[in-house]
Amino acid sequence: MLGNYPLRMHINIDNNKKIKQFRKHIEQSYQNCPNSHRGGFDELLCYEIHSQPINPRMRIKTNNDGFETGLTFKELAQKWGISVTFLGELIADHCRKLEE
Repeated sequence: MLGNYPLRMHINIDNNKKIKQFRKHIEQSYQNCPNSHRGGFDELLCYEIHSQPINPRMRIKTNNDGFETGLTFKELAQKWGISVTFLGELIADHCRKLEE
């Protein structure tokens, strides 16, 4: 759930189309939420994993003496209403795009 907006999707199409549709769905969902982070899917994914409000399980000291925090993969998958396995596919797709 994103704020008060559920993000459950049931798509029965091939994996590349499923990833593309889900990426678009997340972008649109964040645009519709007041006070939510904005950007393309890649920015939203990184925001959720690296920059969410303090998560005591992920206290990593940064170069400016602050703390980077974020959701765990399990927490993000739950927030987005998907399996951790599908989240892994989304992250792998994100990494492939970084290599291009």
